[in-house]
Amino acid sequence: MGTINETVKTANSAIRTLLMATVVAGAGFAGWKGYSIYNEPQKKLEEKVQELAAVRKDLEEQQAQVETLTVDLKARTAQLERAETSLRLLKLRHRIARIRVLDQQPMADSDRVTTKIEFFEVNSEGAPIDGEPKQFELEGDRVYIECLVAKFEDQYIEQADLDRATAICMFQRIFGEYQEPQEGFELDQVGTQPTSYARGGQMSDFEKMIWDDFWEFAGDPDKAAEIGIRAAHADAPSIRVSKGMTYQLEMRSTGEISLRPLRSEN
Repeated sequence: MGTINETVKTANSAIRTLLMATVVAGAGFAGWKGYSIYNEPQKKLEEKVQELAAVRKDLEEQQAQVETLTVDLKARTAQLERAETSLRLLKLRHRIARIRVLDQQPMADSDRVTTKIEFFEVNSEGAPIDGEPKQFELEGDRVYIECLVAKFEDQYIEQADLDRATAICMFQRIFGEYQEPQEGFELDQVGTQPTSYARGGQMSDFEKMIWDDFWEFAGDPDKAAEIGIRAAHADAPSIRVSKGMTYQLEMRSTGEISLRPLRSEN
């Protein structure tokens, strides 16, 4: 009997142990399963957060690139606008004078003609400046206008510099093709205020300095460079004229002078 009881006890102990192990295992599995069920959404949430962070970082990088491109575009646009403005300023022409041909008559015992003209300076709208036009009788039908021109470096024109935004010009004399320059008729004299300054402003000290020492600036490039002069020289555009025609003298901001027919006044 004792042996049977011991066997029963042993069996019961083993069963309890097995049951306990089963319960523990079941509890462990249940705990693991519960932990997995509980943490699965959290894990997915963290993954989504990481994905969102990656997308946000990518968007921030793209936004930074867009901002950089925008800044670059604005800079390039501003540069283009400056270039267009500079080009416009460099090409800007100023009306400075007109020649009206009043009459042409043959010279006695010659195949030449004499040409009677009137010369007058004009404002920016092409209207005559106050004062009577100057009349001259020239030999020949080709008219020359001699003037002094001071041209400034392009950078000053592009920047619309107060004193050097455009070339400046002073008329000296006018003559016909069969006359020597020194035989021509005086227009403006060096050291006096050019008529063109009557268009609304007085000659500045800067301009007066240039006209007072014009030939020194013309012959000394270092001295000229000190005040931004690119070139200083005399110019004498000419044109063959006809009775009843008007010719306009224009100067580009960079100093190039042109003389062209304007209209017929017949």
